[in-house]
Parts: sequence; structure tokens; C-alpha cells
Amino acid sequence: MAVSGVLAAAGMPSLVSFNDKTVVTAQSERLMSALRLARREAMSRGEQVSVCAMDPDGAESGEPKCLARGKNWSAGWIVFVDHGDRGDVDDVDRVVSVQQAPAQTGVVGTSRFVTYRPTGVLLSAMGHFRVVPPGRQTLDEDQPGAALVCLNKTGRPRIASEPRCN
Repeated sequence: MAVSGVLAAAGMPSLVSFNDKTVVTAQSERLMSALRLARREAMSRGEQVSVCAMDPDGAESGEPKCLARGKNWSAGWIVFVDHGDRGDVDDVDRVVSVQQAPAQTGVVGTSRFVTYRPTGVLLSAMGHFRVVPPGRQTLDEDQPGAALVCLNKTGRPRIASEPRCN
């Protein structure tokens, strides 16, 4: 029994690391999927489409709304046709998709929203999102196990293999 206890304790860190990697990868893929959806919708509709960080209070009330300030995307994100104030879901906007993030991961972006032009190109400069494992500091650039989702000016998302987007 003592031997099995030692073996279980030795394998625990690798199991936690594997679980963290699985959660971070899944969350990164969900975010990239939403960004691709927004780009595709902008091109097919011929209208501006935005993706914004979701306000946690709006998620709980059932009325999805964008984060008013800050860059924390950990509550999830909203994809919407953006007719009104850019980066905010207004009465004139059409919500395309709402994705609530699992509570265990952290996601921080370079801004609180991104907007795609009808051509599929970003209206703003390039950006990135850092997805970190459960319980970790989201602002640390060299966070072990974190993933970096990079967004280039053409609006295409990718996962960076380095700690910074190049």
C-alpha cells in the first residue's frame, strides 16, 4: 500500500499538468472558433461584427452585455453584428453567439473587444489573448502551461508557439 501511495503521489503533478493543458487547449480553441465566426459573419453579411469580453453580471442575469472596461475575458465572450456603439451590445445589434467560459480558466486580452470590417480585416490593430490554467495569475507573460492566441491585422487567429506573438 505504501508503494502505491508513493507512485500515486509521484504521478499527481503530471496528471494535474495534463489536465491544465487540456483545459487551456479547449478554451483557446473555443476563443479561436468565436473569432473565426465573427470574421466569417462580417464577410458574409457585409457588416461590422464585434467580439467582446462578456460582463459577468450580464451572464448571470441572462442579458449578455459587454464588459464596460478592462481586458478580462474570463467570463466569456459575445459575437454580434455591431450597428450601434462599437464594442457594446445595443438594442440595434444582433447577437450571433454567446460563449460562457468555464470558471476554471483565466483569459486576458489586449482590449475588451475586437471588430471585424466587412472585408474580414480587423478594424483595430493586432491583438492577443492569454489563456492560463486554473488558479494561475493571468497577467504573467511567462506563465507555464498558458496559451497565447494571436490575432493578426488580417483577423486570423492562431496559437503562438512562443510566449509572444511575432
